Amino acid sequence: MPGVEDGIPYKAEDLERFAYELFIRCGVTENDAKLTANSLIVANLRGVDTHGVTRVLVPYVRRLQAGVTSPHTNIRTVRETMSTALIDGGNSIGQVVAAQAMKIAIEKARQTGCAWVGAQHSNHFGTAAYYAMMALEHDYIGVVMTNGIASVAPSGGLAPMLSTNPLAFAVPAGNQPPVVVDMATTVVARGRIMLYAKQGLPIPEGWALDERGRPTTDAHAALRGTLLPMGGYKGYGLSLIVDILAGVMTGSLFGTHFHGPLAEDFTNPMDVGHVFAVLNPGCFVPLDEFKRRMDQALRELRDCPPAEGSHGVLIPGDIERTETERRARAGIPLPAPLIQEFEDLAVELGVPFPEPLSH
Repeated sequence: MPGVEDGIPYKAEDLERFAYELFIRCGVTENDAKLTANSLIVANLRGVDTHGVTRVLVPYVRRLQAGVTSPHTNIRTVRETMSTALIDGGNSIGQVVAAQAMKIAIEKARQTGCAWVGAQHSNHFGTAAYYAMMALEHDYIGVVMTNGIASVAPSGGLAPMLSTNPLAFAVPAGNQPPVVVDMATTVVARGRIMLYAKQGLPIPEGWALDERGRPTTDAHAALRGTLLPMGGYKGYGLSLIVDILAGVMTGSLFGTHFHGPLAEDFTNPMDVGHVFAVLNPGCFVPLDEFKRRMDQALRELRDCPPAEGSHGVLIPGDIERTETERRARAGIPLPAPLIQEFEDLAVELGVPFPEPLSH
């Protein structure tokens, strides 16, 4: 799991309230602040600390303070058909843009069976699964893609030219839990390497190369170098497709045209692009039949005999559900350096920082 390896636990509700208050202090409206804070805490609860308050809360606040991200929602529809739409995020908060785009896609899918919605001039939106899972409430399939700053070299190249370009899928089932896949097209997300660097930990071999294209276990050298795509050239191809759909097709930045990293550039808008797709499986077979078949497929996977040393087959989403239940009880761990950053931010903006669970 791309999470914090160790830290002091805090209640999820307390951290969500803290993030909400920080956004309010930055001029964000109540509803947008609630949405953004909730998306970050859901990521933390699921164990995806790379996209929770653990990594992005401080840069989000700093970008809002610097005026690089607009605290106000400035979304407009650029073009539209019965089953497609392109919206301009107007440099609004990425979570707000993404949620609005997914709502549009869901409504269009209700009318047409399938819909695609692109978003341009947006910002980092947290974890892609958050929006893909919105489709589950309607028994629809959700697909989400986004691009970002280049950190991956194309196969055969040395310089970073593509992002980790994550994509997520959420598929409903009947009695079985839904299938939720959320992954970068690299071996790991860049944010996980950043968390390792913050914690002073080495990274495993096979995650990244240094600036000269050599394998490295130094997190800082990896951040100066390039991440490795999953599956070699296959991951590169998948990353390229995501960049084409989310960047080239939506009129957003793509490839090497982005500016600095989220946590370092407080001058330029991100201008990332997103794509959201929603499919009603009931357009192919009756919904009840689809759910029965999904349950059958998932049960058969779970019944697969475990390999030696394995605890059995897991379905995508199982680990995150288990971690959500555990962290709801045990709390969300924060490393000591991050706690200090939060405490400094709390003093600066006059927002009380919560006490830890172990206090």
